[in-house]
Amino acid sequence: MTNLASQFGRALSAELGPDFSTHQVSNDVVFRHLNPSLLSDCFSWDGLNEILSRGSAIPADFFLCAQGKRLPVHQYKTSLDGHQVFDLPRVFALMRSGATLIIDSLDRIHPGVRAATDDVMRITGETAACNLFVTFDDAQAFDSHFDEVDTFVVQLLGTKHWKVHGPSEEFPLPEYGDSDPVNCPDTVLFEKTLVPGDVIHVPRGWWHTVRGGGETSLHLTFTFTRRTGYDWLRWALRQALSRAEIRESIDRTSSPERQRAQLEGIVEAFLAEAKNLSLNDFFTAEHRAAGGRDLASLPWDVSTARPREHDVVELVPVLPPLVRTEGDQVVITAADQDFALPAQHHPTIEALIGARRLTVAQLAARAGAPVTAVSALVAALLRCQLVTVSGADAAREDGGHEQ
Repeated sequence: MTNLASQFGRALSAELGPDFSTHQVSNDVVFRHLNPSLLSDCFSWDGLNEILSRGSAIPADFFLCAQGKRLPVHQYKTSLDGHQVFDLPRVFALMRSGATLIIDSLDRIHPGVRAATDDVMRITGETAACNLFVTFDDAQAFDSHFDEVDTFVVQLLGTKHWKVHGPSEEFPLPEYGDSDPVNCPDTVLFEKTLVPGDVIHVPRGWWHTVRGGGETSLHLTFTFTRRTGYDWLRWALRQALSRAEIRESIDRTSSPERQRAQLEGIVEAFLAEAKNLSLNDFFTAEHRAAGGRDLASLPWDVSTARPREHDVVELVPVLPPLVRTEGDQVVITAADQDFALPAQHHPTIEALIGARRLTVAQLAARAGAPVTAVSALVAALLRCQLVTVSGADAAREDGGHEQ
């Protein structure tokens, strides 16, 4: 297991403990309280003001909601030099009248939120994203509803009143489920006004009613998407594409008997392949495909110089990449690609995966390898987009060359 990147991630992991992943995830509302100071790296008013001041949240999605509906974009955006930008006076006027500001996929544009979201992925093993909600007074963005994903709700500033009602049906999906508010159960299983540092886990499909606590509120919702039987079936079907019966065109004009026979052949072909596949095969395939975010490491991405001992190297894949030894090579698998390196680098790679972020000198010390050898390895990993490099001296002139 690689180290977690954020104070929030480390605190959340410690508070949840091993029982969460084993028994509580997707099954229970889980309440925890973290020291609010540990959330300072996540997000703040300064971060929000910076986004608003630059006029756009792209590639994140910025919108306003009131009384259960998204407000039309033309109410709070204007055109400037051919681009849609925030009309801040309108944004603030709408919020004063009860609108909630929401930024979906905030992790795509804010470094602190990105680090925390990646830690949620490491804790859960699932794909995650983060949304921001900004509410004033007792505003309510949405009617009672459920989410088709599991969530961690983190109160950063102010208060927010939560009621969790439980599910009306088992395991809804974006492709399946009735989200009409009339289906919200009357029974309330959890009710609390969240204060800074409070964290709740709301399982997928559990209805909740949320309203401002009477003052300013900033909260983050980390969503994580657990895999389902439907996901396994779609993956298994791709594995069955080697069978001609699966690829054959369906005969639209043939007799009912011929169509029935073709359908039976399709089902038999799929089952013949699927019976040899396990859930672990699916998880392994996902792990092989797991990568990281596209991150820049200039000047190192272009420079031919090798990182120096005080420069910081950080692992890019969110989940620890798979590592195996094949003869005189060590093979790293990430983003469905194999990267082969001399086997002598195996201890350095394992040290990097375990620590996740450290200086070149620290990595060399942990691996018992010369700094020059580790620097060369880091340069190679950078070319493969498996690490990033940064440091106070990162802006120096390009004076070195590959040997």
